[in-house]
Amino acid sequence: MSDAKRSRVFGLPICSLTQEELIDEILKPDQSGLARLVATVNVDHVVTLRTDVAFQDAYRSAWRITADGAPVYLYAKVVGLPLKERITGADLFAELVLRWDPMVHRLFLLVSNDEVADRIRETMVDRKFSNDNLTIEVAPLGFDSDEAFGDRLAANVRDFGATHLIMAVGAPKSEIWAYHHRDSIGNATVLCVGAAVEFVTGLKVRSPVLMRRFGMEWFWRFLLEPRRLFSRYFVRSFGFFLAVADDQRRERTRG
Repeated sequence: MSDAKRSRVFGLPICSLTQEELIDEILKPDQSGLARLVATVNVDHVVTLRTDVAFQDAYRSAWRITADGAPVYLYAKVVGLPLKERITGADLFAELVLRWDPMVHRLFLLVSNDEVADRIRETMVDRKFSNDNLTIEVAPLGFDSDEAFGDRLAANVRDFGATHLIMAVGAPKSEIWAYHHRDSIGNATVLCVGAAVEFVTGLKVRSPVLMRRFGMEWFWRFLLEPRRLFSRYFVRSFGFFLAVADDQRRERTRG
């Protein structure tokens, strides 16, 4: 199945940088005046991308796309993409927390509830951030369909002069919101990181390193939240195999 000429899987140009190389890019000041979306594609994203046109648009607009899910990474490697390593949103965010500089960077976080907001504020204050260079907002229920809130949030991000917008409110809401407001949030690099903020703050326990290494982090998360995640991992995930079949048909047609 290997084909070294391939540059995409599922129609996506997966970033071939190492995590360290990508972090260096993310941390560099950007004066383009344009928002830069970093998307981390996992199995659930691939399934959603098959039918969600707005999510497709968001991914097409992404500045960098990394292989987050182990099956996505392995499939990309098998078909010939020259990926150096798997880069998860959780790993990326955890490292950036250690690397963001309060003298250089201005962080704007959108989180799911007050507890997450309080805990990540404590974490960033420990890293010498303050109200001068850190803003945290809690997204109201249904924020993604609230046009007035969306416009206000975009204006807040722009007026704050955020260098980085961290959206921890789930996919595909985060990516679609960032896409729809890409022209009005200023110069921010946008990171849609889901549960990564809760991992960093200790509100959720991440899987042991060995499970991550073997691509079994999904099973750990299922054990912790079986009712919420059963459908995602044991029903919806079969759509990934359909996406692989679609991708193979697309390549045969292209060839």
